[in-house]
Amino acid sequence: MPYIQYFVKNKMNPFKQISKLCLCLFAFYSSELLATSLYSSCAPEQTAKLIQELKLLTSKTLKSDELQERSDCIYLDANSLLIATANLIPNKENIYQIQLYLLNPNHKKILFKYIHSQTISEENGRFSSIKFDRVPYSSLPKENVVGLNTHHLNNGYFSYDLDTFNLFRVRSNPNSQKYNIQWVLRDIQTNIQTNWRPAYGCENGTNDDIKSIFILQNSQNHQLQDMILKQIKKSEDTDEKCKTIHSKKTEQQLLKFNGEYYQINKKQLLTSEDIRDE
Repeated sequence: MPYIQYFVKNKMNPFKQISKLCLCLFAFYSSELLATSLYSSCAPEQTAKLIQELKLLTSKTLKSDELQERSDCIYLDANSLLIATANLIPNKENIYQIQLYLLNPNHKKILFKYIHSQTISEENGRFSSIKFDRVPYSSLPKENVVGLNTHHLNNGYFSYDLDTFNLFRVRSNPNSQKYNIQWVLRDIQTNIQTNWRPAYGCENGTNDDIKSIFILQNSQNHQLQDMILKQIKKSEDTDEKCKTIHSKKTEQQLLKFNGEYYQINKKQLLTSEDIRDE
């Protein structure tokens, strides 16, 4: 049961309340959810060796970027791990293709390769890194739903720092030799920070700060759990008279899996007016 719900529904002594409230707030202001045990990270040396031996990153990408920013690796269980890579596409300028590889670490064998249908461009800002979320997005037995963040940033008179988030369902059945990776939550911006530097001689600028959290539910649709997406947006707007107005907005919606992907109302998502989710 999600931790926030547990805290609300169960009585506890004051010391435990304070401790658990701190954990609850930490979770609420992250893009993570409370579920089962975390996925384990692969050792950096192991990741580097697998990428080199299986040639998962191209020489062009390795020359242009740091290995740890263009790849990540987690264990799903003792007999399977998942590697994400972002490779520069040949003959295209600063455009990356994400691929996921399901591997057997004992035999260094690729069990399934997934090529993401969308590419990442650096045209309007810097693509910084890709990272798996260590928190599982399913607490059901033998269900692996994995989050992948692509981090983007831009520094200048207008700056932003944001995560674009996707969920992938990874199915692995060694007994039947059936493997699959399914894209189940598609390209939403979860954590966003934007900032306009102060103008008109003012001390304060204009900025937005948006945080997101997913909370697993006990209810299910098409064998995957429903999720609540909660968002908080804090804004600071400074006009030419240096008057600053602070505002706060919250949104919440229930996401259900329709057999192909989680249905989401993008019109209800909180975002910055300066960044449009195409």
